[in-house]
Amino acid sequence: MKTKTTILKITTALFVMAIVSITSCKKDSNSSPSGGNNGAAQNMSASGATSDGAYDDVFNVAVESGNDQSIDAIISRNSGVTTNGVHTVTGINGFYCATETLATTAGTFPDTLTVDFGAGCTSADGILRSGSITYYFSGKLSTPGTTITAKFNNYAVAGYQLGGTYTIRNTTTGAPSLTTAVTDGTITTPADSSYSFSGSKTVTLASGSLTDISTWVFNISGGYTITNNNTSENLTASVTTPLEKKIACKFIDAGVLAFVYTKGSLTVDGTLNYGDGTCDNSAVISIGTATKTITLPW
Repeated sequence: MKTKTTILKITTALFVMAIVSITSCKKDSNSSPSGGNNGAAQNMSASGATSDGAYDDVFNVAVESGNDQSIDAIISRNSGVTTNGVHTVTGINGFYCATETLATTAGTFPDTLTVDFGAGCTSADGILRSGSITYYFSGKLSTPGTTITAKFNNYAVAGYQLGGTYTIRNTTTGAPSLTTAVTDGTITTPADSSYSFSGSKTVTLASGSLTDISTWVFNISGGYTITNNNTSENLTASVTTPLEKKIACKFIDAGVLAFVYTKGSLTVDGTLNYGDGTCDNSAVISIGTATKTITLPW
């Protein structure tokens, strides 16, 4: 039993680190509208994917910061201490150009981590971020049952300003899994378009050898709803066939996302098909009998 528990802990920790590659390689449609209602639906689909990706980045920052060796060391050193403490830490391998401050609560949890990008800086991943995110840890992210809640303070990624509440929960029971949720989300684009956003997704380790991370294959389920606050356009998207992400491939290579676009009495149904498992960055949007193959940037 002890050996099984140890393997689960190791697998869960590796899963948390590996999952960054899933969210950071999320594909986002940048196709041009084809005209009429189909074009409007395509635009909203792209806006939804972009917003979803922006919140995925909040996850990436949490995972990179939460696995920081110095944060773990600070927590360990303060175990059992009866007073609170505030500690300045350095991002993992200097990956983020941010000031990170960890506030421990009497040597136990919850702990509060603030990642402050200031007026703006470009991290090692080439992404410009500004403002700050405060994360509230109920435990270490690699521990099943841990919840991390993120709050935003004038935070923007690549010019997209985010609001609302973002949560991450380690939902591992058998196969390692993490579930994320956005509630009361808001997105302001660089062009000052305003959107409301909410959604939830679960990423689960579907297959692969526990001793060879390169063989791991993940399934992604869930969906989101996005509303254009200026035009009242709405799009609801949900995964109907689990999205597949292999560690060995940069892109999501299979699965189907279905969406319903509405504006007033107008309704447009469509799907985004990521393919048959071939590792490439193409996908097919289908609206009615019309199809369009698009090339996705990542």
